[in-house]
Amino acid sequence: MPYRLTEAADADIRDILRQTARRFGPLQRRRYGELIEQAALMVAAAPERAGSRQRDELASGIRSFHVERAGGRRGAAAHVLYYRPAQLDDGSDGIIILRVLHERMDPSRHILRDL
Repeated sequence: MPYRLTEAADADIRDILRQTARRFGPLQRRRYGELIEQAALMVAAAPERAGSRQRDELASGIRSFHVERAGGRRGAAAHVLYYRPAQLDDGSDGIIILRVLHERMDPSRHILRDL
């Protein structure tokens, strides 16, 4: 199942990777980018996969998935994908990744304004 990023999610990822490169170097930037991509592919393949959470308190149909789950170990990442299943522009079923936020951020302050 394919996925699409919102403009906000795309900007989130660019900012995350820019900060990662600055703090940890280009190799870690590449690895973290691959980890975010793996997490997106995982939820696109199975939107209700184990480890994802229904987040109806944010808006109907929204789910979250911690990027560290794609790394297979605790502490592998500090960001969370917020997404919802939807029909994509080409008419196929997929998911739309709404935001990629640090685990300490309050998603209600960032997601609701983007819907």
